[in-house]
Amino acid sequence: MRNLVLVAALIVGVGACETNLQTSSGADYLARYDASHEIANGVATDVDEDVRRIAAIEPTLAFPARIGLARIEHGGLTTLPEDEARIWQDVLEELGSDYGEFVPVSPLIASMVSDAPARRSNNTAAIIGHIRRGAARQHLDYVLTYEVGSSRDEKSNALALADLTVIGMFVLPSRTIEVEASASGLMLDVRTGYPYATLTTHAEKSGVSRVVSDGSTARTYADKAETRAVAKLAQEFGDSMAELQARSIELANAG
Repeated sequence: MRNLVLVAALIVGVGACETNLQTSSGADYLARYDASHEIANGVATDVDEDVRRIAAIEPTLAFPARIGLARIEHGGLTTLPEDEARIWQDVLEELGSDYGEFVPVSPLIASMVSDAPARRSNNTAAIIGHIRRGAARQHLDYVLTYEVGSSRDEKSNALALADLTVIGMFVLPSRTIEVEASASGLMLDVRTGYPYATLTTHAEKSGVSRVVSDGSTARTYADKAETRAVAKLAQEFGDSMAELQARSIELANAG
């Protein structure tokens, strides 16, 4: 990144990060499903109907876009810490204007249009719904909801990162990889709820990177494990944006 220099080893190896992108068509999926599935006794069950309803969703990727950043802490939407906001700004500057802008989802605005779930409730659907409502009021196209967890035991690893209660981790490092912090993100379409990306990154105890800004970002945040994990998440998300943009062009041409 232009403004974000990764000094020493910012390791992205097996178990260190995982990103999955999705742009598949619900109509195509259901066409294959209907052709191969025989309903028991000729009567659709509630599950059959739910599956069809849930799958009937299409990607609507288009750039430039207004992309929301929603940070979850203790099971609730919170404001972005200053150091993390600078990290995301660095990534956006590196991406350029073709991708649009990052806009923090405001807890205050969300509270104006939606009742916030109880803190530490772990009600994922309610929390994500609350974020989508707030993002809709801000006229955001997509929202990256992310959560950070840290290990407070020097001998523990990512398997003990119980702070990730809402987004959760999509991949865990092996028991031989000691981790100080992990960050997981989920990119959704605000209007439809379509999931475009899931990401998980880890700040490892061994070979830990130092994240240092060559601009205005203070060097002090280099020693914070959770911020290192977010820096890796932001970098991974930035790398994913190019692929998502390419897929958006394919979708537009196919439509």
